[in-house]
Amino acid sequence: MLKAALRDLQWRWKRFVIAMVGVSLVFAMGLIMTGLTASFSIETNRTLESIGAERWAVASDASGPFSSSSLISASSASDSGGSPVMVLRETIKDGSKIRDVIMMGVEPGKLGSPDSSRGADLASPGQVVVDGSLPGADVGDTINIGGKNFHVVGETSGQSLFAGIPLVFVSLEDAQAIAVLGQPLATTLLFDHIPTFVPRELKVLTNADVKSDVVRPLTAARSSIGFVRLLLWLVAAIVIGSVLYLQALERTRDFAVFKATGTSTAAIGAGLALQAVMLSLAAAVLAAILATVLAPLFPLRIEIPASAYLMLPVITVVVGLLACSIALRRTARVDPALAFGG
Repeated sequence: MLKAALRDLQWRWKRFVIAMVGVSLVFAMGLIMTGLTASFSIETNRTLESIGAERWAVASDASGPFSSSSLISASSASDSGGSPVMVLRETIKDGSKIRDVIMMGVEPGKLGSPDSSRGADLASPGQVVVDGSLPGADVGDTINIGGKNFHVVGETSGQSLFAGIPLVFVSLEDAQAIAVLGQPLATTLLFDHIPTFVPRELKVLTNADVKSDVVRPLTAARSSIGFVRLLLWLVAAIVIGSVLYLQALERTRDFAVFKATGTSTAAIGAGLALQAVMLSLAAAVLAAILATVLAPLFPLRIEIPASAYLMLPVITVVVGLLACSIALRRTARVDPALAFGG
């Protein structure tokens, strides 16, 4: 029966190729959806790692350093050994387009100050280090943030939050001038150690706490993407099931002959399952290639984890076998007497 299944694949190869291409597109989109969901966590981990803080201190009524703007005294840093930072949501006008950015006011050379992958590091007021994902802001350019002009001296790589909003770094002095008219205030304190003392009006957060707070607003988006991914798997199962079911209808007389000569239903089903597995695995290989090619074309940075590529063949085989059950039910009902019909 397995040999007969392979011969049938050879005989109907055009149909299987068309089905494989269609299924592979569906699987590729599912893989991209997986990468899109994973990108939210990956970008947050990468950004927090680049900042390099061990602990964060924010106002006791703030949920986190990037989702709240509750002000604290910058002088608290000297009492607890932290580095004051001011985090602000700002926009940059690029021609007719408005770009959202997360501006971090830091003390140049201290914890939180960026390490530029291109150009120079932040050194003095009036300078800004931008992320490479921010369009229209190259090293040497002048950009306006919060009504103040800044000279772009450096560029970081991969520092963004909230699904692609880039971070830009200015001096704490400049951030205070923009937000609080130069008052000695901040929104968070960074520590490269576990602090033994912080003022009563502050609370200490770990990187895990900060990450949870950053990805919290994206919960609905992640759930929606997950639902779309399930629908894509369902579409793939329907396509595979339809192809195999049509094949089972066309081969009804063949199955009747097999049964009349003593071939078991299980053996016939194994042949159909082999076809489903081969179709699914071929589609998985093509889907991995398509996803790798299509991912860079999306406006949002999509990072497909290696585990998703490893799980894809398993998922596709499971989907193929579930879809094959539709054809198996048809096969089980074939009457061997049809082999002797006119």
